[in-house]
Amino acid sequence: PLPSGNRSSKTFKPKKNIPEGSHQYELLKHAEATLGSGNLRQAVMLPEGEDLNEWIAVNTVDFFNQINMLYGTITEFCTESSCPLMSAGPRYEYHWADGTNIKKPIKCSAPKYIDYLMTWVQDQLDDETLFPSKIG
Repeated sequence: PLPSGNRSSKTFKPKKNIPEGSHQYELLKHAEATLGSGNLRQAVMLPEGEDLNEWIAVNTVDFFNQINMLYGTITEFCTESSCPLMSAGPRYEYHWADGTNIKKPIKCSAPKYIDYLMTWVQDQLDDETLFPSKIG
């Protein structure tokens, strides 16, 4: 039997709350301010004196949260029956494999593919060796 993703029954909500007043919170606020400027180059540029890995981590978590909320708005329209295949038009079909639980790519519906993908990403974000929650 194929493992099922563990997000299906969960409400879509932000992955991690960044504590207000923390250094990571200040980085997030900086990113939000520069994104609103319309200057993409400025928005992604590492702020002077900041750690590159921490900057990437804060933005990765924020991006995941935004995608999570966006996908939450279309789940009722993209169902097992209305989206039986994960594809990008008629010529491109996506099959899922994570290299661990599912080694050989499998064909699956779009909602199942997204569930596998978001669960995999969340597992990466929860891995303290990849995304430590403590600064430094």
